[in-house]
Amino acid sequence: MTISSIFLERPDNQTVGLWGTPTSSVNWCETDYTISYYVAEFFNSMTSMCMVGFALLGQWSLRYLSKNINSKSNPKRDIYDPLLAHPSLLGVDRVWFTWFALQIVGWGSVAFHGSLQWWSQAFDEIPMVWCATIHLTTCLVARYDPLPLASSSGTKVGSLMRLFIPSLRRDSKGEPYAPIISTIFFIYAIACSLLVSLFRGPSQFLMFHILFGSVQFSGFFCTWAVSSKVLKESYEGVAYIKDSYSEAEYKYLQQKHKDDISRLHRLGLTLYILAIIIWSLDLNLCDWMSNIPIVYPDLDSLLSGAGIKWVQTTFNPQGHAWWHFLVSSGFYHLGTMAAYDRILIAHRVFWEGVEKKDKGCLELLAANKVNGREVARKGDVPVIKWIGGVVPVIAIWREQR
Repeated sequence: MTISSIFLERPDNQTVGLWGTPTSSVNWCETDYTISYYVAEFFNSMTSMCMVGFALLGQWSLRYLSKNINSKSNPKRDIYDPLLAHPSLLGVDRVWFTWFALQIVGWGSVAFHGSLQWWSQAFDEIPMVWCATIHLTTCLVARYDPLPLASSSGTKVGSLMRLFIPSLRRDSKGEPYAPIISTIFFIYAIACSLLVSLFRGPSQFLMFHILFGSVQFSGFFCTWAVSSKVLKESYEGVAYIKDSYSEAEYKYLQQKHKDDISRLHRLGLTLYILAIIIWSLDLNLCDWMSNIPIVYPDLDSLLSGAGIKWVQTTFNPQGHAWWHFLVSSGFYHLGTMAAYDRILIAHRVFWEGVEKKDKGCLELLAANKVNGREVARKGDVPVIKWIGGVVPVIAIWREQR
């Protein structure tokens, strides 16, 4: 099977189940309706739930943003954190929406592989474009939006656009600032949605992969740029907290930051590349992938005492199903990395703004917002916590009180 043969008409003797003859622009290597009359591609459909699972994990992981993991500090102390009190400054809304989009991708993939219809294919592919776009803008806005925080008063934007545009940003004159990066990609995602849903057949398949692939690989480049900067000696990282800790503890936090960014990037990219390789093999070498020879002992002959008889057969390793798990895991690591970079930069900008007497930053520390609680300090820095040594979440390392 070649990439062009996926567009050929299905043979007359193709098994057809509940959803009828497939109308999608692509039919994957898994044989249709072999497991269930109700599900066209059983393994591909079931493993699509990996995306839902990792999306829920990402949403759940946001609860760790308020958790203190410094054992030397009191982890249960009630602390007013101005950034956590205003999650739009941290980009938490955008991160949450990224994981929500991934969840929709998962459900759309279940529908697509379960029915192989054109409408379910659109339900799978359009959320993929949005998910990749939001991930990219999370990374880009953190890196290339140089404006400081300013007064939170002024024009407000709608709830949907607020996920893309940090409305508390102001220019030097105090006017609302609409980041060009977020606005452009918001329009791009809408345009992609229309194009993907309007085209049919081979042109739809190619159109989607060109549009989605360009955003996907731009995201790869952005995360690579973040990771490569970490390796430079001049990299700031958590340098803004240096005065809050002893030399030894500061060096530990700086090295931990570098190690965690490198590990997230390495794991995420490795899983993603492996997923793409398997996806390509499953798509282009289907005849070989679905007829891999295996030999195994016949259990009946062993139980009857007739000795060992070897059975020769073939099997399909279900490459596209493995793609679902690997790409979900890879995206979770890269998404966590982008969110971590965004949140760390927000902390640095905020505390540097406090030191420079920035009006907007000082407003967030006003006495009426604290309500008698102890206030967070500059030394309270975001870090990566590895749950069980394998699951990364973003938590807070609070300065010892």
